Amino acid sequence: MGTTSKEPFSSGKRAPVIIPTCNRWQHFQNLVHSLQACPLAEQTHLYIALDAPFSEDVVEENRRILEISQKLTGFARVTIWKRESNMGAVRNITDAVDQVFQNHEKLIFLEDDNVVAKNFLYFMNQAMDAFASDRRCFSVSGYHFMPKQNESPRADIYRSPFFTGWGAGLFRDRFTHAACLQGPRPTFFFLSPLNLWRAYRLHPRLFSMYMEAWLQGKVYGDIVYRIHSLQNGLYTVFPTATKVINQGFDGSGLHCGVVEKPVHDLFEDEEQRQFDFSTNHKVDSYFQQANRRWFSGRRKVKLSHTLSLYWRYLTRVFGFRPSSRK
Repeated sequence: MGTTSKEPFSSGKRAPVIIPTCNRWQHFQNLVHSLQACPLAEQTHLYIALDAPFSEDVVEENRRILEISQKLTGFARVTIWKRESNMGAVRNITDAVDQVFQNHEKLIFLEDDNVVAKNFLYFMNQAMDAFASDRRCFSVSGYHFMPKQNESPRADIYRSPFFTGWGAGLFRDRFTHAACLQGPRPTFFFLSPLNLWRAYRLHPRLFSMYMEAWLQGKVYGDIVYRIHSLQNGLYTVFPTATKVINQGFDGSGLHCGVVEKPVHDLFEDEEQRQFDFSTNHKVDSYFQQANRRWFSGRRKVKLSHTLSLYWRYLTRVFGFRPSSRK
């Protein structure tokens, strides 16, 4: 279980930060500037995985990111991995994570369109220290999906089987076990209707997102790790007030559409430096239900569509083929 953090923050080794990027130099610049404003930045090793341009159209943007990275100050150390050829987003990320885990037991992953609160590194490092020995804790998130609500219970964290890559604190001994789940083979988790219901209770669109991605041959990490957490009774620790804002809903991201109004307008409780990591099942349940209502309201899920996808799932898993009429 987690512990209550009431004592001054220890001066233990800080988790390194990874930022994979390629051409979105303005987003990248916003992110590193926000990280520089974090009080623990000067104790943090920053890794930048700069993929090679995927076309001639982004050569200049790629060059600007390299220039910004080479001039960065305010961190304990900055390591730049400049790829010789384009690896693509997935390979660039997985290679960077594997390289950092060769020398570190934990790390903090950020997408290049994120910006962080001033207390982001405080929260992430304290939380990862507090849950380092809890094998049920798969990751620590700096992102909270909903804007803070006045009626929410007073707590600094909650636990949920959900997962997001928008500011993710990862543990080497837990993350690598789940990484092998990514691939073209289907998961047998959903053969049980009970598991389908559990996924629906967590996030109404989780199964349809999994199927839509799998049918296209693209099973994304966020989806895989949510299923992995459900399947193995794991959870992610989330803040009740977000420490990360995603600015990628402008159409520039690979998997994000365009959202006219951002979900989060600002950071709440940005000056907080100490956090209470004691766990509370009632708080966990409250925020999991609130998240479910939040996701349900943003995009409805039709039962007929889910059942249709479930039939396609069964036919793929068991190799059924519809009989042809003569």
